[in-house]
Amino acid sequence: MPGTTVVINGRDVEVEWTAAAGRELARRTAPLYVELELYFSCLVKKFVHFREDARGKPTIDVGNGLALYFRPVTSTACTFEVAERLGRQPEMDIESEALRHVAPRRVFIDHVGGEWRGSFNF
Repeated sequence: MPGTTVVINGRDVEVEWTAAAGRELARRTAPLYVELELYFSCLVKKFVHFREDARGKPTIDVGNGLALYFRPVTSTACTFEVAERLGRQPEMDIESEALRHVAPRRVFIDHVGGEWRGSFNF
């Protein structure tokens, strides 16, 4: 499986992608940005968002038209009404010295049925 190692917050992060993801990346004319979101709310959740731009965040170039960034966030509200209306609680970036030392160990990216899929673990 194709892959490489990048550094996030001073830690090595293994990034792997399937052959299908590699073929789709090769077809693109613009980079694909992968947001690795660690979401602190009522529970801690992990999300992988695939984006056409970096939304102003500093990114790490993985190569092959792939860039990623790690984004710890927290919810600004915790109500059922807001979650139902928005599909989730609104979030804001967390600026914390402790989180500047946190990074995933492994990121996995795939492209199945015309859609990007991804996961990461610690």
